[in-house]
Amino acid sequence: MADDRTLPFRERACQNYQDEMADLKQVEALLHEKDESEIEDYREPLSCEERREITILLSWGGPSDGYKVYFDKDGEAIEGYYFFADWFEYEEFKLSDTELDSVLAVYPEAAEQWPIDWQAPRLPKLKK
Repeated sequence: MADDRTLPFRERACQNYQDEMADLKQVEALLHEKDESEIEDYREPLSCEERREITILLSWGGPSDGYKVYFDKDGEAIEGYYFFADWFEYEEFKLSDTELDSVLAVYPEAAEQWPIDWQAPRLPKLKK
């Protein structure tokens, strides 16, 4: 996958997304016949991480706003965002650590629901 750094970042990201989706489809098809080690375009993941997202919805309709708070598998808040949405437009703003602490202080129910039982993902079966 070549990365044309002369393009604006959003266009680069879009092109990388399109290339990755094409490669993913090809690798998925090949996995029906071959092992992943035999597929040149298979990309070994660097990591597979789990996290939990809690959305604190403050308003909905038009406009909508609230917070998204992400917790790691041990229940620690790792990052948060304020979001604002209105009629086909959406924007997020990353919270500072201090802002995240304030959100959790004002809305403690977001963190109190931890721990939860993680469900094993339902993955499609590949036919070989």
